[in-house]
Amino acid sequence: MRVILKKRTQGRTEFGIIYGGIALLAICVGRFVPVLSFAPSCVFKGLTGVPCPTCGATRSVVHLASGEFFASFGMNPLVSLCFVIAALAFFYSLITLIVDIPRIGIILSDHEKNIVRSGAVALALVNWCYLIISR
Repeated sequence: MRVILKKRTQGRTEFGIIYGGIALLAICVGRFVPVLSFAPSCVFKGLTGVPCPTCGATRSVVHLASGEFFASFGMNPLVSLCFVIAALAFFYSLITLIVDIPRIGIILSDHEKNIVRSGAVALALVNWCYLIISR
């Protein structure tokens, strides 16, 4: 793994701004729109009796939008963590874009990329196990 500083190239997409903006928009919607009153129930849980890997995601975002961080992490820890990271990435990308400073970049080998992918799958499975046990 190598950590580098790279300058922004003209016309390059800022994924931190895109995904972070979507996350912040979802948090704003969760704060100001009563989404829990019209959100559908989980079809997977209705058919199997077991919560799906994303069960509690909407309630998690609503709690996060209200500043109830522990309740948000209790509903779905992985969704809460992803939204917090996406919001931080948004602000980091926005600052580097406005101030025009180099961004921190990470270069991974193919083996390291496979480790990251395996870790993401393992994290999703651990999160799903938590949802099953906690419900």
